Amino acid sequence: MKIISGNELTIEDVCDVAYKNEEVALPTDEKFWDTLKKSRKFLMDYIATGVPTYGVTTDFGDSCHNQISVEKAGELQRVICAYHGIGLGPKFDHETGRAVVLARLNGNVKGGHSAIRPELARMMVTLLNKDIIPVIPQLGSVGASGDLTPLSYLAAVIMGQRDVYYKGKIVPAAEAFKAEGIEPLPIEAKEGLALMNGTSVMTAVASLAWKKAQRLANISDFLTAVTSEITRGKDTPFVTKVSQIKNHRGQMESAVYVHNIITESKRVWKYEDFLKNQIEKLDGKGFVAQQNKIQDRYSIRCAPQITGVYRDTLRFAREMITEELNSANDNPLVDIDAERLYNTGNFYGGHICAACDYMRTALANIADLSDKQAEIIIDGKFNGLTENLIPFTPADHPRAGLRLGFKAAQITISAIRGEVATYCFPVSLTSAPTEALNQDKVSMGTISARKFTEQIELVFLQFATHLLAAMQAVDLAGKEDFAPFTQKVHEEVRKMSAFVEDDRPLDKEATAVAEWLKKTDLFA
Repeated sequence: MKIISGNELTIEDVCDVAYKNEEVALPTDEKFWDTLKKSRKFLMDYIATGVPTYGVTTDFGDSCHNQISVEKAGELQRVICAYHGIGLGPKFDHETGRAVVLARLNGNVKGGHSAIRPELARMMVTLLNKDIIPVIPQLGSVGASGDLTPLSYLAAVIMGQRDVYYKGKIVPAAEAFKAEGIEPLPIEAKEGLALMNGTSVMTAVASLAWKKAQRLANISDFLTAVTSEITRGKDTPFVTKVSQIKNHRGQMESAVYVHNIITESKRVWKYEDFLKNQIEKLDGKGFVAQQNKIQDRYSIRCAPQITGVYRDTLRFAREMITEELNSANDNPLVDIDAERLYNTGNFYGGHICAACDYMRTALANIADLSDKQAEIIIDGKFNGLTENLIPFTPADHPRAGLRLGFKAAQITISAIRGEVATYCFPVSLTSAPTEALNQDKVSMGTISARKFTEQIELVFLQFATHLLAAMQAVDLAGKEDFAPFTQKVHEEVRKMSAFVEDDRPLDKEATAVAEWLKKTDLFA
């Protein structure tokens, strides 16, 4: 049971409610409820004075010069919900919808600043606990004034309108309400804006995406470790002192993760042993062309510096997303302590857009790292194995010349890497004026969060294909010399994909491995 107070929601809480259907509750202390009631009373007393109040007794956006009577305030909120029913394109799934409702509830109860009625807060709790979840189209938000159009689908559902996910199906909200004995709740003064004029869709999408993206850090570092093993690398880049000298936390974490794996491998050289066993002595000669290089390629040697940036960006993005989750982000906002009403821009999703813009660039860099590592394990010129990781095949073997192994898999890895890179353009820079030039600078945060989600799915597919190639190399090199952890990964992957003896399609196997990577605790 998650207690929703407006102040303490975490990304993990969002994931628990979204994926595990964990129930929620509002605080029981009197202060919480007293704050909601006082805030609502302040708003109603304020508008009763006849002062024009944005979006409550005036029209919206550039039309805010049109003032209406207090008696029309409730109907105006139902109007904004109706005309924003223009969301288009694919729908967010059931889990994302749950995250959206949770994020909106948390923002709307924070400090009473949204001035909603207590019964509206309770209705959102009911939607989550009865699992009646709005079906929300993905297209239609510029991220300021918040997620108006997508959040109109939540506001409409509260009134018993539009469609919902219910018991594994999409049904009219009225049908689900009837089945559960729930009465629709018409939204009243200010509540349409409270529900719609905020950042909860982009923040929910970013929260779920962040959690998926977090998994990729350790997977990337494992791919570095196994690449070092396959290519008979050196331990030097992963020694703790090296990263301490550099001073970045993310790099230290990556180096430690890799070092913990390779330290038990028989295939990774301790540098002193490498010099002793693999380097020819000068013995008085003026020159020796060494057969073995004393440094590994950048895709191994600089891997902690690359994935370390990813880890540090994750940390930075988490802070931004968490702060947004626990913000009051609609307009106008009420401050009962100062007895003021603020016309604000807290609905602007710039922090979420920036967090996701940064994450997409960092993610593209570890995808590029994977592409380079895949090259040096698939191309036989670099690792002492076979070209394209085909089985060792004598010239007189019946299949000689008929085995191409992971040649096409490498192309797929590179193709995905290229597509991943196309997601790096900063979406925040696509801002353009809209809504009669009132919304003349907008965040585009929802698009940024959606693109982050799409990009993550691509990287899981790329990493899965890379992993298949790595496990093929492990078999060719002799798995008994690899680290125990690498052998454990090999064992799990081989449950989904056998060693490639003769060429076969690998599409279904790579997809299965990608789905496994999203769920396994092995890399935690």
